[in-house]
Amino acid sequence: MSKLIVLSNRVNLPTPEGHSAGGLAVALQDALSDIGGVWLGWNGEQIQNQQDQYFNCTEINGIEYITCPLTEQQYQQYYSGFANTTLWPAMHDRDDLITFDPQEFQTYQNVNRLFAEQLHRIAGEDDMIWVHDYHFLSVAKYCRDLGMKNRFGFFLHIPFADLNIWKQLPIAQQLIEHLSAFDVVGLQTEHDQQNCLDVMQYYVGGQIDADILKLSERELKVQCYPIGVNPDLIQQVAQTHDNELENSVFKFDELSNQKTIIAVDRIDYSKGLIERFNAYAEFLNQHPEYHELVTDLQIACPCRMEIPAYEDLYKRVQAKVNSINLKYAQNEWAPINCVHETIQHAQLMQIYRRADICWVNSLRDGMNLVAKEFIAAQDPSDPGVLILSKYAGSAEQMPEAIIVDPESKSSMISALKQAIQMNKAERIERYRHLIRGIKHFDINDWRNAFLKDLKHFNSSLLQRTPIKQATVYRPLVT
Repeated sequence: MSKLIVLSNRVNLPTPEGHSAGGLAVALQDALSDIGGVWLGWNGEQIQNQQDQYFNCTEINGIEYITCPLTEQQYQQYYSGFANTTLWPAMHDRDDLITFDPQEFQTYQNVNRLFAEQLHRIAGEDDMIWVHDYHFLSVAKYCRDLGMKNRFGFFLHIPFADLNIWKQLPIAQQLIEHLSAFDVVGLQTEHDQQNCLDVMQYYVGGQIDADILKLSERELKVQCYPIGVNPDLIQQVAQTHDNELENSVFKFDELSNQKTIIAVDRIDYSKGLIERFNAYAEFLNQHPEYHELVTDLQIACPCRMEIPAYEDLYKRVQAKVNSINLKYAQNEWAPINCVHETIQHAQLMQIYRRADICWVNSLRDGMNLVAKEFIAAQDPSDPGVLILSKYAGSAEQMPEAIIVDPESKSSMISALKQAIQMNKAERIERYRHLIRGIKHFDINDWRNAFLKDLKHFNSSLLQRTPIKQATVYRPLVT
């Protein structure tokens, strides 16, 4: 009997308490439970010597979790290096932050080959393989080299860069050829889908017909599958625990006379943190009548601190928060309450339900599930307001939010004032449209739509052969 094999960079084993209220892990674990399958990836550990690297299998609730550690070199060069100092800034349109090291790229290829070899060992000939995110752009190519004829799907959780960015990468031709080894490529938005089709046609040739790239020997489906959340479960969790926030990092009882703004971000340059803080400070400067009446609650989790750009941004965020509080704080009120700890998902849903405004200020984002989770957690009779960057992927699906330009201070100030002053009737009307859209295509619909296409898409299966290297080569533009 065929099974589903999921490959992602990181695999977190489920806790004995069970799933949290939402997220990718829940959707994939449900799919693996329904179909029967395996989840393969890195276990989060590092070791010194490659000869000590091995795959360990753990079965939980009928799902096999197969994981291995990375060597310190692999972590530094594959993960911290090529994946997050070359691909990540490229995909987020930050060509000023792109660095390229040939050795890091070679290690990236070696890790992709390592997991391809493990897929070859564990996959039956009828198994479907679903690969996730930018860490594994090349894995299907190595699987094809090993003779695997399985159906391979790939889903990118971050944006897909346009052609001008790809032309700046000296390994673009090779990576796009590798990406063409998949059968179905999924993107978050229609914009990303079009970018992907254009870039793939440029580097590997073929003809575009709607969402199909027709190559000489096979076809490739490139489709938008906007990832969602589980709104019913989130609502249940937020409602059940609505009055259990005594241990929250934010003391809502002490903020009862405040309009509260919640923002939840990793400290990443794609999130628009500094831009949002600057706009908030200017709002306080222009509107002193709101002093002591508005508080910004910021959850800002540090990440990738071994990368200089991230370490520098972390210091800048701390300095910015301190300077704003120093300038505007009065009596017992501080305009920003910023915490850097990770919040449990259930408590986060409770915080969303209690907050008046959620502000998502991404400069570039794949989807941004904070926006969707905030709406899903709201009290339908008294919902909060969503301020949403036009550059977040979720903006395509959530036009009833207050759409803001995160690079325009005046746009953000106007949006914040509109959110603070919005009456209850308008809040309810916007919420009704937003929650309807979230329920129309939730995370289970996302999963099912992708797997249905992967199962049924015919990419010339009768003569499935390893993908040949493309014959269309383009010059590197620097």
